[in-house]
Amino acid sequence: MPSGNDRRSDSGTAGRRGRRRRDVLRLLGATGVAGLAGCSGGGSGGESTTDRSVQGTYVSASSVDAQSLNWLTIADSTSGSYVTATLDGMWAIKPNREIFPLWADYSTDDGRVYEIELRENLEWGAGYGQMTAEDWVYMIKNVFQAQPNWSGYPNADSWFRMNPDSGQREPIPVEQTGTRTFEIQLFEVDPSFPFKPVLWRQLCIPKGILEKYVPDQDTEGLQQDEELNTLAYTGNLGPYTYDSWERSARYTVTRNDDYYLHDVDGIPERFREAPYFDEQVLRVISEESTRLGALESGEVDSAGIPPDKATRFENLPNVNVNVAPQPFAQILVYNMRANGWEPFRSKAVRRALAFAVDKETVIQNVLRGYGQVAQTMQPQWSQWYDDSEVEEFGVGDRYGPEATRTRLESALSDTEYAYDGERLVDGSGEQVSLSIYYDSGQPTEGTVAEFVAQEFGENAGIDVQPQAISTSTFQSNYVETSPPEGTDPEWSAGVFNGGPRDVATSAEPWDMSINLQFNTYPFTPASSKGFFEKRGGINFYGYYPDADIASLYEQASATTDEERRKELFGRAFGLISEEQPFGFLTMPSEVTGYADNVRGYADEFNTVWDSQTWYFA
Repeated sequence: MPSGNDRRSDSGTAGRRGRRRRDVLRLLGATGVAGLAGCSGGGSGGESTTDRSVQGTYVSASSVDAQSLNWLTIADSTSGSYVTATLDGMWAIKPNREIFPLWADYSTDDGRVYEIELRENLEWGAGYGQMTAEDWVYMIKNVFQAQPNWSGYPNADSWFRMNPDSGQREPIPVEQTGTRTFEIQLFEVDPSFPFKPVLWRQLCIPKGILEKYVPDQDTEGLQQDEELNTLAYTGNLGPYTYDSWERSARYTVTRNDDYYLHDVDGIPERFREAPYFDEQVLRVISEESTRLGALESGEVDSAGIPPDKATRFENLPNVNVNVAPQPFAQILVYNMRANGWEPFRSKAVRRALAFAVDKETVIQNVLRGYGQVAQTMQPQWSQWYDDSEVEEFGVGDRYGPEATRTRLESALSDTEYAYDGERLVDGSGEQVSLSIYYDSGQPTEGTVAEFVAQEFGENAGIDVQPQAISTSTFQSNYVETSPPEGTDPEWSAGVFNGGPRDVATSAEPWDMSINLQFNTYPFTPASSKGFFEKRGGINFYGYYPDADIASLYEQASATTDEERRKELFGRAFGLISEEQPFGFLTMPSEVTGYADNVRGYADEFNTVWDSQTWYFA
């Protein structure tokens, strides 16, 4: 809000997510999300303010509601967008990979030691005074770097390094150097550090709130804190101020007249009066036809458009359809934990199944051409994608029943599973039947699930049953993994990786899902490292890699040689395509409809950085 997008920009999931839910890390994306200003959408390229004036209420539509406003405990994109309408974060990144300071700027002489300097006019709400470096250092040391991870902060791993000699995690040194300055001392050179989610749009909480819970590591108290859950502390730190939240109906924020950017020199002129809407409202409209009807009639100013409906909206005089690349991959997530189908743990099985689904058909017949085939954890348009390293599946002669069945039969040769005619059966002679979950508010996603089920049936002999479910329910019952008592507290985890896959499982069993999309991070590819580590922060599916993918990520991050970095990332993404930790399907485009008087969005990747300057013409 802006934008109403059904997909998220690189700075918008975690998706959706010890460790509790959280969105700001932007690891996951749940489909059907309409973003608020500063979280998803497009940006304006012009500097003129002559056609901008503060006016009106911008209304966007989403199929799902937020779960919480406490950003330490959420992981879905909608919840994150509710929060970041009221909090800007450290800095934004322009489409040309240039840092745009928001709360702070940084400097470094060697790419290893970074000094962060906060603006002097940042004020908390609820009487907490000026934002200072003490707030940040206290939060980083006592929450982000706490051992065990009592708050459930899911990006804790980013604030540690693994000591190669001792094999133990070491916290990255952070030191306050002044009232508004602090220093982060990395162990190795990392020139891409400012672009990583660890600081990009990173949020903060006043020390005055946290110190009530830190001494006793009071997880429950932190999660239930009223000031965190009502955004009472946001002060002048974002373009809008929290107004009201009617659960499952609407979320409203109002223009912040005290927005700190009004008094900042050296920024584009259009920020000086931002934001340009008196009010922003996100309406939760779960039914797709009702949501699109509201866009068509002008009841809402933006909404995501399913690909099969795009042509109709392109012909409407009162709606502009915008198509833009986005970083979230649509994938089949396999449950390799104890309450999933055990053969998913075999790389050979996952590779065989990668031959079963015709990805081009998904692109052309379901997405109507609005997207690209996905083969690994980068889009093909990324500078880090190396065709010579990436192994392709589900296209050309690497698709079909013979290609699938011969490989699957071989992969399962020493198990109870075998083919009985065209059916894959278990030791009792019963056909293998698996579940696949999709978002109940997303018919297009349901169509993909049904196509995958059909393809698995025809090409692999596996009966697949699509299951519609709300994303929030899926997160709570199927994604969150509970560690049993006695689990190693140093396991990186929380609810997105509660421990070893044989003991930490979700409340309900499941086999596959497509309702969470994973951020590929085209700007900072190493940010997805946690997806490919046994103890990774987002490993709710229980993947144990055969190859040391994480070390390639780390080597690539630590080199200043751009060509060497491309080579290392290319090898990493090649290994990911080889191991098939997920069934990579597509990289859908963002297709969003806007009222014809909305200005500011664009069709290039990551134009979100200045969405607080959107306006009504």
